[in-house]
Amino acid sequence: MDAAFRRVIDESWIDDWMEEWRDWGHCTVRAKWTMDGATTLAEAAARFRERADELDQLARRGFELEQAVQDDYGFLIRPGEESPMRLVEDEE
Repeated sequence: MDAAFRRVIDESWIDDWMEEWRDWGHCTVRAKWTMDGATTLAEAAARFRERADELDQLARRGFELEQAVQDDYGFLIRPGEESPMRLVEDEE
């Protein structure tokens, strides 16, 4: 597979996060299913690394934890920014 195409495919997941943020003003992040389906420790570790890379990419896009993660639920916000949908809801 072409490297540029692969990069687009690999990074398209972040569009879902942006859409969730636009709709709700926050995103929910969980680690509960990170290792599901792994059949070896190496595979489980690789899945954790992949998830860590995704979280790093979200941080580079301006996302931060709203508060400490509790019971596997973390809420991501973009400080200083209101989601477009939230602004419309506030006007109503």
